[in-house]
Amino acid sequence: MTTRIVAMLAAATIAACASAAQAQNKADPPPFHCGDIVPDPAKTAPKIAPIFRSNAGLNDASFDCMVWQDFIYLNWPVTPGQRGVPNKGAKFGASGPTVWESYKTVDDVFLPDARNPGPWNDPRLLATLPSSVASRVASGQIRRLTETSKISRATLGNILSHGSASPQFLDEIAQAGGGTLYDLNGYPVYYEISMNKVQYDYIVNNGLYDAGKQIAFAQKQVISLPAGDGDKESAVEVKAAWKVLSAAEQKSGRFHTIQALLGGSKTPVTVGLVGFHMFIANGAQGAWGTFAQVDNAPVKTPATSGTFNFFNPKCVAAGGACPINVKDANPGQVVQITPNDNTAAQLNAYVHALITARDPKSPWQYYDLVNVQWALTPKALSSLPVPVQAPLPDGNPNQVVVVNAVLETFVQSDGIGCFSCHQGATVARSGELKPPFASSYSFVFGRAKSPK
Repeated sequence: MTTRIVAMLAAATIAACASAAQAQNKADPPPFHCGDIVPDPAKTAPKIAPIFRSNAGLNDASFDCMVWQDFIYLNWPVTPGQRGVPNKGAKFGASGPTVWESYKTVDDVFLPDARNPGPWNDPRLLATLPSSVASRVASGQIRRLTETSKISRATLGNILSHGSASPQFLDEIAQAGGGTLYDLNGYPVYYEISMNKVQYDYIVNNGLYDAGKQIAFAQKQVISLPAGDGDKESAVEVKAAWKVLSAAEQKSGRFHTIQALLGGSKTPVTVGLVGFHMFIANGAQGAWGTFAQVDNAPVKTPATSGTFNFFNPKCVAAGGACPINVKDANPGQVVQITPNDNTAAQLNAYVHALITARDPKSPWQYYDLVNVQWALTPKALSSLPVPVQAPLPDGNPNQVVVVNAVLETFVQSDGIGCFSCHQGATVARSGELKPPFASSYSFVFGRAKSPK
C-alpha cells in the first residue's frame, strides 16, 4: 500500500488549526507524524483509503492514521438519497445519518428465500412498519436493531455445523457469538453489520446472496472481496455496537446518537454508539480497525471511582467485588483487559485536539482508536488453490491480540484477534450441503438463505 492515500491537510491548515486551539486556551495538538495522511475532520472532501497493502516502510502509525481517516469518512454526513456518498457540503459531525449508516445492512442483503436484494439505492420498506417510519429506516435515519450478540445465532450455527475448524477456534467463536452484554441500566447492547456498495455489488452480481450459489461459486473460484486501487474504493464492512441512552447520557454530548427500533418495537428510542469495527479488503488479509467510546470501561483492572458505561465502581457482590466480563450478567461489569495500542493512544490525542479545535462540542472527540490489525506478510487469496477451505492464512499479523471490550467482552484473552476469528469464516450451508469453503474473512456470507 502506498502512503499516497489521502492528502488531508496543508501546512497552512495545520497552522490555522493550531491557532484556533490556542485562541480557545487549549494546548496545541500533540505531535504525531502521519506523513501525507493527516486525519483532520476539517477537510471538506472526505475520502476513504482505497486500499491497504503491506509494502516496505509501513508501520502501525501509518495504518492507524489511515484507519482514523476512514473512521472520519465513514461517519461523515451522507448525501440525502445517495447511499454511501459523503455530503461534501456538510461538516464532520453535522446532524443526520452518516455514510456508513446509509450502507446496506446484512438484513437488507440476505433476504428470505434467497431473493435478489435489488439495486443499491432502492429502499426496502418494511411492511410491518408505518410508512413514515419505514422510509426513515430505509434511509438510515432510524436503525432497526435486532441482534444482541456480536455473531448472530444463524451465523454461529452455520460455523459450528461445518465441524472442520480446530476445537480452540470453535470455542472462541462460540464465546464471541454467545452471551449478552448489558449496560448499567439493564439494557442489552445491540449490534449490526453493514457493507458498502463495493461489497454489496460483489455479492449481488455473483449471486452470493443465495447459499447454493455461494457453494457453486466457491467450487470454481475463490471468494475474495474486491480491493480498491487509486480512487477506486475497497470493499468495506462495518460492525457497530449501540447502547440505549438515559436522559442524562443523551444530554452529555459524549455519544454519537441516532434513533433506533429495538427488536420488534415500532417506537424508536435514542441509542449511542459505543463500539465500532471496520474491515477494509485488499485482496489478501485486509485490515481491521476497532474504536470505542472512551467511557465504556476501566482499563486492565477494576476501578474504585469514575463513571463508566459498563462498569459500576460501587458494585459489590458477596465476598468481594462483582465478577467482571461475565456473559449475561445484568447489569454488566466490564473491564478492558488489554490497553489501547500505544501508537493509537498517541494518535487519538492528536485527532481529538483537531476535532475540538473545529467543534468543541463534537461527540467524536470521545471516541478512541483501540487498535489496528494488519498482515506483515500478506498472502493473496487469488494465489490459493481452489476450492479454498477455511481457515484462511492470517498473514502474520502485526499484533496477535486485538479486541474491543464491548464487541468481544467475554473473550478478552491472549491469542484472540480479528484474524484468529475471521480466518474461519465460511459460506452458508445449503440443505445438507455444508462445505467449509472460505468466505474472504467475512461472516456475513453465512447468513445467506436457500430458495424454497
